[in-house]
Amino acid sequence: MRFSWYRDLDTGKPSISELHPICEKVDLELIQRYLSDYAVQIRTIRSEERHFLPLWKALFRASTPLLESLSLTAQDYWSVVGIDTSAEWLGIDLPSLRAVTARGWQPLADATWLANLQNLTFLRPTVIDMNLLNVLSRSTGLLELHIEADDFMIWDETTVSDTPKISLPKLRNLNIALFDTLFDVRYLIRRLYVPPDIPASLQIANAPRLDELIEDMAHFIFPSPPDHIQFLHPPPTATLEVHATPGNLTAISVTYSSGSRSIKFGVTPHMNQWPDRLQDILLALQTSLNNPQLAVQVDTAHEPKAEVLRRMTNVNITSICIRHGAAEASNLDGVIAAIASRHHSLPAGQSMAEEQNWPFEALRELTFEKTDLSLAVVTRLVGIRHSYLRRSSKKWVKRVVLRDCILRGMGISRATEHLKDLGVELVAEGCKAVGKG
Repeated sequence: MRFSWYRDLDTGKPSISELHPICEKVDLELIQRYLSDYAVQIRTIRSEERHFLPLWKALFRASTPLLESLSLTAQDYWSVVGIDTSAEWLGIDLPSLRAVTARGWQPLADATWLANLQNLTFLRPTVIDMNLLNVLSRSTGLLELHIEADDFMIWDETTVSDTPKISLPKLRNLNIALFDTLFDVRYLIRRLYVPPDIPASLQIANAPRLDELIEDMAHFIFPSPPDHIQFLHPPPTATLEVHATPGNLTAISVTYSSGSRSIKFGVTPHMNQWPDRLQDILLALQTSLNNPQLAVQVDTAHEPKAEVLRRMTNVNITSICIRHGAAEASNLDGVIAAIASRHHSLPAGQSMAEEQNWPFEALRELTFEKTDLSLAVVTRLVGIRHSYLRRSSKKWVKRVVLRDCILRGMGISRATEHLKDLGVELVAEGCKAVGKG
């Protein structure tokens, strides 16, 4: 058990300001008797061990009027059964309480102190149920809200009309992480009203399979009027990041951001029809924002990199950044082909002169980072549609950036002049040339 002390300026006596148990092998009854004399002086309680819960339950039977911050663990994994997650023991008046972190428990929705809360965090294990929604609807003074929820709640369609509206007008930061999509997104996101310009993120373990849930994701990025009349115009730009999931090279993590809001979700390449689902989600998000200019960064360590790009060819993408390790050279040809053409391999220059259906018509900047590549391939990537652009008076890539790359074959000076003749600027930063032609 660790105590933090301060000296009361009025009485001159030492008082307990923080309690933080650090070992579960303690005599709880002995501590309880000791702390009962100091309950009225406690300002902070922080406990990460569910074994200490009986101590706190007993302590809250006394008065703790100065308690400002409370962080408690009631249970730490779902296999623990027989523990009531409703905190009846905390349903008392705590006039000074401003910050609560709850792991495996929820305050009661009729707690009088909810309206005074400024920071509220729910950590797994927890569920988004009716009580939690009612708690949020009564916490109208929140400045910070963080929710990590599991997908254990079974919603009944008959409860839809009873789900409360959650208005948090003072909120400054919002983070929501859901184990799965299912109905948690619908019952929370569609009823959550927060200021439009605050940082807000939504993280979902798996990409939704239902079209209506994709619409909910779009609603989170850009809430539809008239509910959010402040959104007069959607942000003009957005970003899409595609990464390999750490520790799992067969899974992809996708993050879509626009303005101050972002959505992150996982995609498993082996999932049935995953390319179509990824495309549906991207198009729905773009449509909800009136098709903003999109900057894309692809940073994966496996084959789906090219397949991801082929699903974006008709989106309003103005810049693409490819981060591609040297060990992945066998996949790079497919990636370049997906950007330059609709073929699975990069065609010879003149064979594309009559091509009509070009991908990524809006692309203006192309970046390669930490990539082992041939400069001749880079110049060919741009050159194969040059005659088409000249004939149709259209523009395409105007800038190619090579950052921390290993460059082979053609020298930098020659490649720079070649691209300049095509109206394209070549910028090389921190690159290493290993051969010149």
